[in-house]
Amino acid sequence: MATSQDVLVAGAGLIGLCTAYSLARAGHRVTLIDKDEVGSGAARGNAGEITPIQVTPMPEPEQLSEIVKGLTTRRHYLNIAPSSTPLLSAFGAGFVYNTLPAKVRQNTRDLDQLVRGAFAAFDSYHADGISLAGGGYGFLNTHVSVDALQVFRDHQVRRAELLGQERPGQIMLDEELHEFEPVLAEHVRAGFVAHTERYIDPNLFVDELHAKLVELGAEILEHTELVGITNDEATLRCDGAEMTRGFDKAVVATGAWTTPAIRGLESTRKAWVTSGTGYSYHVRPDRLPGYLLASIDRKTIGVPMSGELRVVGLMDFSTEIEEFSPQRMDHLASQASAFIKGIADKPRFKEWTGPRPMTPNGLPIISPLKTAPDVIVATGHNMHGLSLGPVTAEVVVSMVEGKPGIVAGAQIDMKPFAL
Repeated sequence: MATSQDVLVAGAGLIGLCTAYSLARAGHRVTLIDKDEVGSGAARGNAGEITPIQVTPMPEPEQLSEIVKGLTTRRHYLNIAPSSTPLLSAFGAGFVYNTLPAKVRQNTRDLDQLVRGAFAAFDSYHADGISLAGGGYGFLNTHVSVDALQVFRDHQVRRAELLGQERPGQIMLDEELHEFEPVLAEHVRAGFVAHTERYIDPNLFVDELHAKLVELGAEILEHTELVGITNDEATLRCDGAEMTRGFDKAVVATGAWTTPAIRGLESTRKAWVTSGTGYSYHVRPDRLPGYLLASIDRKTIGVPMSGELRVVGLMDFSTEIEEFSPQRMDHLASQASAFIKGIADKPRFKEWTGPRPMTPNGLPIISPLKTAPDVIVATGHNMHGLSLGPVTAEVVVSMVEGKPGIVAGAQIDMKPFAL
């Protein structure tokens, strides 16, 4: 075992929680802080997906037309507020550059270094007694167009083969599909199951990680904000008062709040992330689907989760990190009820919105600060914070202990994730 160190982890979202837990179980003395409460942000309201074959960088050529739609209508899964475009200019330019086919291929190869260890990292948590409960196995991917779904499945087959996973099932059509999953709307023509993919209840996951940290003796400070950091000292704000806290190593996992407002990050522009807001809500349908349902054409997901159906989707860019829009929630509900029967007339509850920390190339940042090498930034996981949380934590533990980045026992190239 490496020498135990005092490690401050700032941010108790998925990346911060997983990192704090992996550090604590490795024998390090952990202090976890959050400006709100444990599991705030996108940690609890996401789709609960653990899906290696779908963890790819968001920038791709097809997104260019989506951006145009996002700028011109609020009746689309992507919405970009016109008032935010000046603030998004640098992010947008980087995003467009990374839609070049050569960049997409390179970014995907880089991200796959983490993806290959995702399932094994979750399995290690399960072996520790973390239940990974509330969900199940298998994504039923659907589309109103048979041809479009075939293209999507072909891509997933290539991904599965590359990652050494079981190939997705064959496409089912019309009557066969609706006999297989009766809750699908009749106009949904095609679907196939990716049997290896998993989904869990992120609320349970967050609560169990929290409980494990308490059990391991970690110090947890809620409503405590990181406002500044140097190589051996953090400035924290609690109840309006500032204080300092020393450490051997620190991890900045503040997600969408990784901004130049944190003193010490002002000059590290690549550490900044752009917030993309997502939405979810719950309904209690008469019948739950047997799998996670993903409408590829509507970019909306229905997840049977702890006896309820969680509907997840949309991506909003605006000047506000957490701006709840009833109009957008209504749009999400209309998209879901268009492909899932029996939910349009059910009351919505647990309505939620939260920020996803986005980067222009779709890759997370996992890197020490150049000006403060004992401070590691772990942020910008885009929409993949749950899938990549435990494996990112493995890498951070290696870095804290002065070792190369290790995933599933193998060293990885950390340059694509560096500041």
